[in-house]
Amino acid sequence: MQIKRQFTVNASADRLWEIMGLQFTDVSHWASDIYASRGRNNGIIPQGAPCSGRVCETSLGSFKEQILQYDEQRKMISYDAKGDKMPFFVKHLANNWTFTPLAGGKCKVDMCMEISLLPVFNLLMGPMMRMQMGGVINQVIEELTYFAENGIPHPRKLEVQKELQLKGA
Repeated sequence: MQIKRQFTVNASADRLWEIMGLQFTDVSHWASDIYASRGRNNGIIPQGAPCSGRVCETSLGSFKEQILQYDEQRKMISYDAKGDKMPFFVKHLANNWTFTPLAGGKCKVDMCMEISLLPVFNLLMGPMMRMQMGGVINQVIEELTYFAENGIPHPRKLEVQKELQLKGA
């Protein structure tokens, strides 16, 4: 199953690449569902990449992401994700991002999430997974766009950070 999104951001492709490529390990700075993130270097580090992957701490536990492709020239990054609490019927989860410069300092963003489910579960859980992941993707897009355009995290991220500080996390 693929979930695709294409959207325009009022920030340069270089800015989007800086956030998603060069600062790959810093996703927790702007994504509200990710409380902490750090780079990891156990595996092959694609040429030019800042690391081989990252670990993201979320409400659904820890996710380990491995960079599969990293192309600074084409401003394209691809990575897979494995989560501690990911349902057993999810065989593979990967995300692909491409950032294309547009006139006026804008950027076209193409995102494609690929999810492979065990065959029987594809029929049973596919529609629900598509709906749930679509919501997650839309939130990430909104927060990424806000961060790229404004240089500060989305208000939702700031609220999550405030709640975590109050809890003493």
